[in-house]
Parts: sequence; C-alpha cells; structure tokens
Amino acid sequence: MKTIIVPVDFSAAAANAAEFAGNLAAFYGAELWLYHAYELPVSISEYAFPVMTSEEMHEAAEHEMEVFKDEIQDALRHVINIHTKTEMNLLRDGLDAFCAAMKPDLIVMGLSGNTGFTKLLVGSNTIKAIHYLKYPVLVIPPKASFIPVRRIGFACDYEKVLENTPMDLLKKIVRDFNAELHVMNIRPHKSTYGAGKVSEGYYISELLKEFKPEYHEIESDDITEGINWFVDKGRLDWIVAIPKKHNLAESLFRRSNTKDLLYHTHVPVLCMHE
Repeated sequence: MKTIIVPVDFSAAAANAAEFAGNLAAFYGAELWLYHAYELPVSISEYAFPVMTSEEMHEAAEHEMEVFKDEIQDALRHVINIHTKTEMNLLRDGLDAFCAAMKPDLIVMGLSGNTGFTKLLVGSNTIKAIHYLKYPVLVIPPKASFIPVRRIGFACDYEKVLENTPMDLLKKIVRDFNAELHVMNIRPHKSTYGAGKVSEGYYISELLKEFKPEYHEIESDDITEGINWFVDKGRLDWIVAIPKKHNLAESLFRRSNTKDLLYHTHVPVLCMHE
C-alpha cells in the first residue's frame, strides 16, 4: 500500500476518518493525502453575487485545511508527512480527477454526524463516492479506531463469482495486510443451496486457496444483521463488500427508525467495485 486519500469537509466524521487513515498510513508506510473541494458561495437575493472572492475563499479553505491537518497530526500515534490538496470544484468532479492523477490504493471516508440531517448528508456523499469512484473506498464508522488488520471478512453470495468479484484486488489486500481471510455467505433461514451455488463455491475456493481462508455459512433473513453478528463472533477487523452487486452498499448503510446497524458497529467496511 502506497497512497491513501481522505476527502475532508472538516466535520467530525472527516476528522475520525483522517485520524484512522493517518494511523493506517503510519503503520503500513503509505503516503496520506487530505483532499478538500469547495464551491464559491453566492448570496441569496434578487441579484446573485459572490459573498467572497475566489481568492478569499481559497485562502480561507487553505487556512482551515492547515488547522485540520495539524489537529490530525497531533492525534496520530506517530508523526507522518501529511500532504494536502484544496481546490474550488464540485466534490465529485474534483475527487474523481484527483484520484485519476494519484491512483490511490485506498480512499478513506467517514460515515456519521451529530444530527439526523448531518448523518444523512455525510452518509449520502459517502455512498455516492463508493459508486462513482473506481478505487477501493474504506468507510469508517464513528466508533472505529485503528488497529493492525489481522482478520478480514469477505461478504460473498456465491453468484457469478468469476464475473463480479475483483479477485486480483481482493488478493492484493489480503497480501498487503498479511491477514486471515474469512469468506461469509449470508442466507435466509431454512434455505438450501442449488447446484449453481455449489459450483460457485468451488470456484472461489480454488481462486483463494493460497490464503487458506475459512468459510462461514450464516443463517439470517437480514444481510446486515448476519454480517454484524459474525463480525463480533469472528472478531473481524474489516469487512470487504462489493457494493454494485445487488446494491449491497444500501443494505449495509441503510437507516431506519428501528435500527441503524452500521452506525453502531466499530468495524470499517472496504467497498470494492466488481
């Protein structure tokens, strides 16, 4: 692992993600970049005009980034060289272009907030980034703190494994962290496997045999509940998921009046594209 990028908006969620990423970078010898995109504010009146000039806005953003960087450095367990990039742009366009130039191994983002609106806003931006970025995105829940990665859980449904699983990237991650690999399949209670899933299970066991993974069949009518149950039981450090496959990101990050599972877990979720 060489390069980690953290998009920041100076929120508590961004600070938590940046601190996690900084400790991750220090432990594994990676470069850390903090990225901030801002837009020029416009006054709300009959005649729209800028509240600040572009130069003033840039100076303010640069100052806020320096303060943020210093706070993150002070919170880290070891001193590292933190790079920053601040620009006037839409977050999606700017982050996409910056990642294309830097080709990061990992993008780290937070998922939290102090109010329901902030949670919804930050969560929405993170989920959008997961879908449009072509690089792995590590989502850091609010209670997460960095520990060396020893056990990785890969959520797999045994459907079109060869077509949908970024196997080379999954292998690289397991090798980079020298971690145990646990393959999790969540299936409804009293369901059975068809011949197709048996064949897919054979394919994945062959593709991953060098890591000697452990395979776990978890009965649960709710994917998120099943995964979070096994996270605690198996003492997993990270969960790996493929969001575009059956909209797994929405299932993992969903919010409702009765449960808010990911916001209450301490385990980061690494999202990879199929």
